[in-house]
Amino acid sequence: MYFKRKYGGPIKKDPDAEFGPQYHGPKGTGGIQRSSRLGFPKWGQQRVIPKLSGGSYEYRKNMMRNLTTHLIRLGRIKTTRAKAEALTHFVDRMIVLAKRGDDLSRREAGEWLYDQSLVDNLFKLAPERYPDQNAGFCKVTRTMNRKGDWSEMAYIELM
Repeated sequence: MYFKRKYGGPIKKDPDAEFGPQYHGPKGTGGIQRSSRLGFPKWGQQRVIPKLSGGSYEYRKNMMRNLTTHLIRLGRIKTTRAKAEALTHFVDRMIVLAKRGDDLSRREAGEWLYDQSLVDNLFKLAPERYPDQNAGFCKVTRTMNRKGDWSEMAYIELM
């Protein structure tokens, strides 16, 4: 397939034409193949945190790590709705790792959470608390908008 440049010039071949629609990855992945166990792409691919925009990749990743740590520690936190919905993926992943209970899962959870004692506590209590549940460990409840900037707020809590 060929196309013309916007302001004339030589005809160039479209690089995406020979690969077809699968070239941009599966639907809903933002154009990349997810390959890391926590949902983060490999080095060199586009770095995205689902449903969030603004700030650098490192800022968004550390924000998700902070929110995950605080939610597992406290059981319920109040944040914006977009952050709460993005956070459910990471908290579900931590609880699935805790239910698995092997050394590799413990190491991966320890890399993500900031508090090692919290990792030990999570690996001890998660299999007892969620014995037959595989997903949906968080509940997002919308609440009133924030007074200052009218952002949509929500409570996120562990079930």
